[in-house]
Amino acid sequence: MSTRVLVADDHPLIVTGISTVLGRDPGFEVVGTGHSGRETVRAVEELCPDVVLLDVRLGDMDGAQVARILLDARPGLRIVMLTAFDDPGVLQTCLAIGVSGILLKGSPDLDLAGALREVVRGGVVIDDSVAAALERASSLLDAGPPVGVRPREMEVLRLMAMGLTTRDVATELHLSVNTVRSYTQSLMEKLGAHTRVQAIVQARRLQLI
Repeated sequence: MSTRVLVADDHPLIVTGISTVLGRDPGFEVVGTGHSGRETVRAVEELCPDVVLLDVRLGDMDGAQVARILLDARPGLRIVMLTAFDDPGVLQTCLAIGVSGILLKGSPDLDLAGALREVVRGGVVIDDSVAAALERASSLLDAGPPVGVRPREMEVLRLMAMGLTTRDVATELHLSVNTVRSYTQSLMEKLGAHTRVQAIVQARRLQLI
């Protein structure tokens, strides 16, 4: 089955361009679009996409507000932010809320379909230049180097960063799902993170993975 995608951007040309790119890939189906925050929320409620590509600025609402509304209503929804990187504070908030990625508009190296496939698998995708700029702007997290991360926890962390779900990690490491959840919670505490996304971003910042 193809992945159902909704594209939300207040620039029609961006929406058309993304829809055209994804329309060439049989793995994706663009099921709807949104040109404002309110329109996007309504469209997601009606169309139930698997992934939302969400502009950081939608005129009536910023991306963090829209992402919060959508994830409160549908916690399993994958949201990937699209940005020209004009407001690191909003992007930091989006990551804290639990979005699955941040992609830079107009990046010549952007493999949109590949990034979305990683997100669908449970991974996190963050453009390298965005991650570096976030760190310069005052780092996503202020925590220092983690203390006492155990080898087994590092294995869990690396698999999480590869996009494996909790159940997939458990299968790969021959552990129970509850044990993997325990390792994940311990990792988040040691990395000073509140979500899996934050844990992965912090681990990359510290060059653990």
